[in-house]
Amino acid sequence: MKDSSVMKFCSTLSVLMLVGNLSYAMPGMHGAEGSGVTEPPAASKDMGAPINSSGSEIEITYSADGKTAIFVSTRKGSIESPGTPYNFDIWMARNVDGVWQEPIHLGPDIDPTVGPNINTAAWDLEPSFSDDGNVIYFTRYEPGNLLSGDLYVVQKVNGVWQSARNWNDVPELPSINTPTGEEHCPIIVSDSLIYFNYSQPGVTQESDIWKVEKKDGVWQKPVSLGAKINSPQRDHMHWTGVSKDGKSMVVTSTRVDPDSRGGHDMWISRQDANGEWQKPINLGDVINTSGEEMCWTFTPDGKKFTGSWGPHNTFDTDIRWISKEDIPLLKKFDPIGPPPNLLAKTRK
Repeated sequence: MKDSSVMKFCSTLSVLMLVGNLSYAMPGMHGAEGSGVTEPPAASKDMGAPINSSGSEIEITYSADGKTAIFVSTRKGSIESPGTPYNFDIWMARNVDGVWQEPIHLGPDIDPTVGPNINTAAWDLEPSFSDDGNVIYFTRYEPGNLLSGDLYVVQKVNGVWQSARNWNDVPELPSINTPTGEEHCPIIVSDSLIYFNYSQPGVTQESDIWKVEKKDGVWQKPVSLGAKINSPQRDHMHWTGVSKDGKSMVVTSTRVDPDSRGGHDMWISRQDANGEWQKPINLGDVINTSGEEMCWTFTPDGKKFTGSWGPHNTFDTDIRWISKEDIPLLKKFDPIGPPPNLLAKTRK
């Protein structure tokens, strides 16, 4: 069982969502009392301790060599967020001889040669290393403000991790954070194409998938991927969820659809001959249940699909994995690896 603060926060979040008639949930999650299925996908396996704890674990990604995992946890040692009993922080774990070591909190006590001090009283989520390990991209939400998600980046320079910066303050990155919207969890395909998740009152639906491209050295105005891949409900991606040929994308969605198993499900969308993203197809019962399958992504070797699962409408989540070969619609999916370091030219 998870820590009791998980369920307390669900009630708190429900109240927050009612203030100002907000219909937005936390990124990749619901915020109501739990119900329904209590068993994870049968083919999946629990990552186990020390990755999982009595807290909630979500949003795991890996270094290019697969020997370091970075993920979000509410375990003991996370920084308290004012106004809520639920504390999202980013943690890092090393794999030594096939065994995951005790996770390290990326907070004020860390040696800057080991990792960055990026955790705050805010909600810090959705981390990913760059392919060279010298950058971590992540999203930061102010506690209690469900529309405040902004993209951040932290860079290692000459072996020392620096302070985190808002994307809008980094010339190499597109200035896409807004004062009133939620921008989160991008997929950085290259130095000229970034997909990202976007929620903006009066502009998007609950959460839509957009892209921003660089042309002639200049980042262009972001555009939506369209009505077929995006639904009125929450649609978003997670790191490495695009195929190397750029024609397939793995999507997390709460869409109301006859093929939905309930809660968040994992889906796949493909481009047609004209490059238009099509309506996503549910990945099926081998991975989806009526619970919450959220933010699944791939290990660097492309062989495992990893992400979080919890009962419907709860934050009671653990990180699990399943062989990609066990998911029929993913057998031929060849995922991209960790995102490129777009700050590489300024690392010294």
